[in-house]
This record gives sequence, C-alpha cells and structure tokens, in this order.
Amino acid sequence: MAAAGELAGKVALVTGGAGGVGSAVVSLLAQRGATVYLNCFHSFAAGRRQAEELTAAGHDVRVLRGSVGKPDHVERMITEIRATSGRLDVLVNNAALGLFGNSATLTEKDIDRTWDINVKGPLRCSQAARELMAAGGGGSIVNLSSVGSTRVLSDYLAIGLSKAALESLTRYLAVEFAVDGIRVNTASGGLLDTPGARMFPDSNDFAAAMADRTPFGRLGQAAEIAEVVGFLASDRSVWMTGQTVTADGGLGLPLGKMSPGGRESANSPDLTSAPRTASTTTEPDFTPEAGDDPIVVVGMGMAAPGVNSPEEFWQVLCDGPALFSEATPDRWQTSAFTPGRRDVPDKGYQPVSGIIADFRPHPRLAAEPDVERDFNTVWLRHSLFQALESVTRRDADRFTMSVGLTCDGSQHRGEHFLVESVLLALTESGTMSAEQIATVKTALLKRFPRATSTRTLPHDIASDAIEGILPTATPVFVVDTACSSSLYALHRAVRDLREGRADITVCGGSHAQRVANMVAFAQLGGLSATGEVRSLDESADGVLFADGAGLLVLKRLSRALADGDRVHGIISGIGLSADGKGKAINAPSTAGQVAAARRALADSGLAARDIGLVIAHATGTIAGDTAELLGIAEVYTGERPIPVVANKAIIGHTGWAAGALSIIHLLLAMRHGRIPAQPRFTRMRAEVAEKAPHLVVPREPIPWPRPIGEQQVEGQRHGAVSGFGFGGTNATVVVSDYIPRTTPPAPRTRPDHSDDHLVIVGWSKREPDGLDFGEQFPPPPFQSVRMPPQLVRSLDRSQLLAIQCVQALPEPVLEFCAEHRETTGVIVGFMGQTHAMGGIVLRTHLDDIADVLAAEPIPGIPRFLEEFRQAVEASAPPLSADSYPGAMPNLIASRICNYFDLRGLNLLVDTGETALLQVFQTAEDYLRSGDLDLALVAGMSANAVPAWSSEVGADPARPVAEGAYLFAVTRETVARAARLDILTRLETSIGAPA
Repeated sequence: MAAAGELAGKVALVTGGAGGVGSAVVSLLAQRGATVYLNCFHSFAAGRRQAEELTAAGHDVRVLRGSVGKPDHVERMITEIRATSGRLDVLVNNAALGLFGNSATLTEKDIDRTWDINVKGPLRCSQAARELMAAGGGGSIVNLSSVGSTRVLSDYLAIGLSKAALESLTRYLAVEFAVDGIRVNTASGGLLDTPGARMFPDSNDFAAAMADRTPFGRLGQAAEIAEVVGFLASDRSVWMTGQTVTADGGLGLPLGKMSPGGRESANSPDLTSAPRTASTTTEPDFTPEAGDDPIVVVGMGMAAPGVNSPEEFWQVLCDGPALFSEATPDRWQTSAFTPGRRDVPDKGYQPVSGIIADFRPHPRLAAEPDVERDFNTVWLRHSLFQALESVTRRDADRFTMSVGLTCDGSQHRGEHFLVESVLLALTESGTMSAEQIATVKTALLKRFPRATSTRTLPHDIASDAIEGILPTATPVFVVDTACSSSLYALHRAVRDLREGRADITVCGGSHAQRVANMVAFAQLGGLSATGEVRSLDESADGVLFADGAGLLVLKRLSRALADGDRVHGIISGIGLSADGKGKAINAPSTAGQVAAARRALADSGLAARDIGLVIAHATGTIAGDTAELLGIAEVYTGERPIPVVANKAIIGHTGWAAGALSIIHLLLAMRHGRIPAQPRFTRMRAEVAEKAPHLVVPREPIPWPRPIGEQQVEGQRHGAVSGFGFGGTNATVVVSDYIPRTTPPAPRTRPDHSDDHLVIVGWSKREPDGLDFGEQFPPPPFQSVRMPPQLVRSLDRSQLLAIQCVQALPEPVLEFCAEHRETTGVIVGFMGQTHAMGGIVLRTHLDDIADVLAAEPIPGIPRFLEEFRQAVEASAPPLSADSYPGAMPNLIASRICNYFDLRGLNLLVDTGETALLQVFQTAEDYLRSGDLDLALVAGMSANAVPAWSSEVGADPARPVAEGAYLFAVTRETVARAARLDILTRLETSIGAPA
C-alpha cells in the first residue's frame, strides 16, 4: 500500500501534465511528497491553475512551459530543474500528439509528426534527463501508452504505430539505462472517461462500445491509471524495468460468455468498424502541440443591409445591387440634414446610408419573446444563432466572446441620452409642474421611442447577445479600435485558443447607424455626396456608413475535425499596429498599414507572394483608398497580379463589424473559387496605377482556383483582409484555405515569455480637486500640449488627460518609449460615451427637440428651449472637422500614440466597471506574446454630466467621479536590461509566474 509521503524528497517531471492523465499524475505525485515540475505547452493557463491549487494545498508544484517536440525546449527544462532542484528522480513521458486516419488518408508528414512527438519526444526527454538522474543514484522513467499499441482500432494507424514503438523503446532504454540505476517502464490503459475521450468522433458510441467489452462495464478513470504510474515511479517497483503494465479493465480478455453476473460480450459492437471520418484530433489525455494545431473558422453569421446570412452576402457580392437609402420614419425623423449644402452649422449634407430595413431574424431568435432590445443585441444574437448552427458543442466546453462595439454605435443609447438630458434640464429649470414634464416626456418618447432602453452600454449588449446561447460564465471582452475593432476582437479570440483559455471562441462586431455620427462625419467631408460608394475608383467621393453585425466561431483544427465541423478556413496570421505621428490623427497612414500587414505575414510564416487576394478596407475616400492601395502594393509584391476588392461599395461601411464581414467575404471567395467583380469601378487613380501596376481590381468576376503543385497536387490559397480605424488602429489578417486530408503548414514559432514576470516601471494620475473637472475642462497651456487652441477645444477631456498622464511618467520610461516605438502600445479602459460626444448628440438634435416641444401648448416651453439651446452651445463647441475624432472613445488611446509617435498598437477596452482589470489582462497577453515590449495601461472616468450618471445607474449618494490613472507595464527582463526602476510585480488572472 502506498504511503502518503513515499516520494518525499523526490523530484519529478511530468510532460503534458495540464490535462487528463497528466493532471492526475501530477496531483498524485505531489500528494505523495514529490516536488513536481508540471510541463505543458498548449494548455499553459490550465497548468498554472492546477499548480496554484496544489501549491495552496501545501504541495510543491512548478510549471515548465515547453514542447517535447523541440530539442531546445527539452534541454531548457532539464537545465532549469538542475539549477533549481539539483536532481531528478522521476520522469513521466505523457505528452503526445494524435492524428486519426488510415493508410489511405494519412500523409507521410502526418506519420512523421506523430512519430516526432510520441516516440522521439520521450526519447529526447529521457536522453536529456539521464545524466541528472544518474547523478542522484538513478530513478524511474514511466512512458504512457494506450490500448491502440496492441489492438487495431479504426483510423488509429498513426497513434497505434507510435505507441507500439514507444513500448519497444521502453525495453531498449531499460537495458541501456540500467547501468545508471534508472528503471524504464510503460503504463498503458484503455479509453478513459476524460474530456479528452469525449473529443473522439462519435465519442458516446465509441465509449459505450469500449465499456461494454470490459468485465466491469465501464471506462477507466484518469486517477486509476495515475495509480499505476505512481507505483512504477516509487521504490515499490524497484525490481521492475522494461515492462508494460496494462490497466484497461480487462478490455484485452478473450471474448465470450462472462462469469455469472457478467455480460454477453459477443453481442458488443465491433470496435474496429466504428464509423469515423478521417481526421486530425487529439488522442484522449494528449496535449496537442500548439504550433501544430492551427486556428480555424467553423461558423459564420451576419446581418447587413439587404443581407441576412453569409449565403445572401455572397449573392449581393456577385450581383452588386445598390443598398443605400434614407432611413424610414420608424428608424428616425430629423432635421439634422440639409442635402447638398455643407455650410450649415451642426448639419449633415448626406442623409443616405446603409439601413437594415428588411431584417429576417434567425428562427430561434424569432421564437423568443418580443422585448425591446438594442439593435446590436438583436443582430448579434441572430448572427450567433446562425454561426453556431452546425458547430458541435460539448457540455464541458469553455467559451469566450470577443466583440467590437462602441457606445457611439447604438441608436438606442443616443436616444436615451438625448431624452434624459432634456428631462433633467426641465426638472432643474423649475418652470414646469410634474404633470407638464410628464406630458413633454410622452411627446419626446413618441419621437425617440428607443429612449426607454437601458441595456445599451457595450458590455451589456455583448452579455445580452450571448445570454442563453453560450454558457452563463462565458468571459466577454469588448474592444474599441473604431473600424478595425472586429479584427482586434479576432486577435483576442485566437489568443484565447492558442493559450488554452477556451475550447471555442466567438468574435466579431456590430454597429448601428445614428444621426449624430453621420452629421459629425459629414463635418470631416468624408461622406459621399453622390449617395454611392466607389471604393478603389478614381471617382470615389466618400463613404456611406451602414448597420451591420458579423460573428465568427473559432476552434483549434484538431478539435474541429474531431467534431466533424465544417472548416471554412484557417486564421494563419494577424498583425496589428498604430500609425504614430502623421498628417492628422484621422488621416490613414501607408506606413502604419504596411507594418500591420508585414506583422501578419510574419505571424503566418507565409511570404507576400503567397497571397492571392486582398480584401481591402477601401472606404471610398480618396485619401483612405490611396494610402491603402499604396501600402498593399508595397507589401504584396510578386511576379503575378494581385486582385484587390472591397465590399463597402455594396453594403456600406459597417464600422465596428467591417473586419468580420470582410473575413466572411474572403472565406466565401475561397469556398466558391471565384472573386466577384468590384462594383462601380472603372480605374484606379493615376498616382496609384503608376506605383502599383501589379494590383488588379476586377471589373468582371475572375476564377480563383487552387494552385497545382508537384505531382498535380492541389495547394492552398491564401488571402489577406486589411482593416484600419480612426486614430491609426491598423490590422491585417491572413486567411488560408483548408484542404481536407492534408496537413496545413505549421505557423511560425512564436516568442514565449511565459516565465517572465510583469512589472510596473512608472505611473501617473490626474485628479480633480472635487468629484469632477467641471462643465468646462480647464484647457492645458499651449506650451504643455503644443496644439492649436481650436483643436484643444474640440478634444474630449479624456484625450487631454491621457496626454498629461504620459507626460508625467518618469523620464527613463519616456526615453524607453521613444527608443522602442515599434513595440510600445497603449491600452485604455473606459466606459461608454465621452463628454464631448454628449455635446455632439445634443447639438445635432437641437432642432428635433424644438420641433417636439414647440408642438406642446405649455407655457414656459419657448423660454426653456432658448435657455436649453444656449446652455448646449456654451458647453459644446460647434461641430467641425475635429469634432468626431475629438469625441470618439477609442481616440483616447490613439491620441497617445499620435502625440508620442508610438507604433506598437492601441485599443480601448469597454467592459463596464471591470475595464481596468481587463486592460491589465490584455496588456499581459500582448507582452507575453511578444507583440509589445512595453504597454501604457490607463483607466479613466471623464464624463460626470448628470444625464450620463443617471444612465449608468449611479447611486445619488455615490455620484460618478472623474480621474485618470496610467501605468507603464513591461516584462521584468526588459525592465532590468533597460535599467528601469521596478515599482512592483504584477499578478493577473491570465497567469503570470508565481
């Protein structure tokens, strides 16, 4: 019988120790007194959680991240064990890779990959550990095998072959290592009742068949095979070496009549003929190597003008209809537009846009109770139902949701703020009775019926969109980088899968048109005066914004194939960047977009010549399209022409959803092998055509076949999606074709900074004397910000606070930022609407308010309207070209990058009151992945006006206060190399070193 502390003083290494059998072995060895090094690679977050739990219980468990498939990783692990413990007594080789298929479907590369992890991995670990184990007088090596090493199972060729070889390797190493006092044995089991086993295709039927073939009629548990490992690791098995100890519940017993009370196994299903689709997946209890397991799209859903599904999207892409119109009265009535005139203050010149007017909800959405919801919530739920239709889900699945949203992209939110502001002003004026105010409220709600909605903040929209569809505890991440938001959300979702934080991720974005945005953008002169979008064309005269939502469902490839999901394509690489300084903060930068595209190619491991199609952002503005096309021409060079197309000429600019819809556009082109023509395109501007002769914008549909390589084998197609947003938030995504029964190229090896502590090397704050900075924010002196006074008046106080906070950082930190511009980023936490945007909403709708109230025969209304107009005009400057960028929430982060010429990346997180915590977690993600070397992390509150405070449900006894706080965060090794003062180490929930 095992003693509780029989392994006291021993040191053990368990590879693949973060799940299934590996996790059970780690727990057992630790509980019996050993110091356990838990090795994992893909499931690092899960490994850290287990180590923390066991350590909290008084055991000694340490995490080593590394792949057994990489010799340098193995050597590094053994070196660290030697340095920290000085000995190694037990090695458990559990990490492995599983590839399902038979001799007709598996490629030679499939066999090589399985062999490298399952046979050469244990061999290289054993060889690396031998010297250290011998120095301590010997020890025990235990290799983990499976039933497939001796029994033929359907589509198990690669795994069974490698496990049979592993058992043979055990015998050879047992003889060779005996001279050093090292025992080598194998522990083998049948199918186990673990989450890994439930990843098998037809897992329920397969598990039932396996259980039916055992005398006990059940599957084994991970803890039961761990007991076998514990025995072989201990001195109780000191006279055993070169053996395979099998614990399969009697699965290998002869068939026939069992003993009394047993089962008639002759009637059991034949395990060798269970139906199974040839696929790539993880064997139960095996941890797949992250670099060999691409992230794939398994579901798509969307809504846009004239489009209710990806299938309808393809149809309009091919047909190219005009989908722009003025809003119908049920959407809005306004006098905020003066068509054809650009000289009227606070008015827009173009009322035409892309409106979702013929929305047909998904049947499951249509069956839900009819309640008032934000448009974004409705469209996202529709898209989510649609995207999940054919996606296999399991009870134990961990989901995450990452979505691009902005408070400024909600018509419901705008109407709520508008009506609340008027009613508060009426109450404060004291000129009307409660009954008269109630009458006015009724009139206002008739014009602005969506003002009664309360769940309209971005984090509420995202949570409501998944309620009852995804698990209750699903983490929600809301990002705002303007029109590249859904691509930044995609990047977060991919990271969740790569880091093992989720089994399935959902990502995308949504945006609803509203009048204030249209008018503010018109002041920039960026809206099309003709009512058409002519993307990429020399006659382009501006953009038209549109309603829209799009979601993608992602899995790891192994899991998708195990589930039998349709794989729409592979997310091969993502690159992000910030523009830094430029002509203006709203002027697109070729250099910034080039940086994002090159980072995406580097992330994918592909060359520019491999890209066969670019879906451009292509807003239809001369400046934007010219900058983008010149960037595309600079990056994607080669001997063959590169087709470039866009979809905004058809559905309009869907803002925070635009990137996700362009991903769907690209995936549909791959599915159909065809690139639709670019609508309303004649020719590029001469300046672009001269510098980019290899770019082709098709005026007719063109085929996009797979390339034919050696031996007439079809190759992959690769495409890129370009996106950028106000403030220079650039993103490029590389998407690759998935070809069944072939092995996709492994992505590049990514930096691994998981063992590096995060530290704060500087911080600053800006606080008011009281609760807030007042109705009028005190403008900083010119010598402080060196901006024209007119521009300063148009900037929201949050942007000015952000600049002042960075200026207050220690000089060495500012010098580091200047010297490392390309890898310094800005991440800001903020909730909802800015103070300046409130002023834009009110100025835009002053005539609408007057129109509604003037119709009510209540004494005092004319005087109130005059005073209200004066108050609004005094507190908010007239709309100008600086108003929209001065008020957008994401420009808080962008303003820092622009002002200080930082080019890493920048984004805003809007998850309500948890935003600052999410910001630190996001910074950790980018720092550990190597995307950034330093992150400026900020959290702020800068909108304490009464209407906003009431909107967010602030307790009158605890009113909303204003303030800004900024922290400079980096990795400890970076800080020490740069001689930066370390103020403190950080621990966050993503998982930093203990």
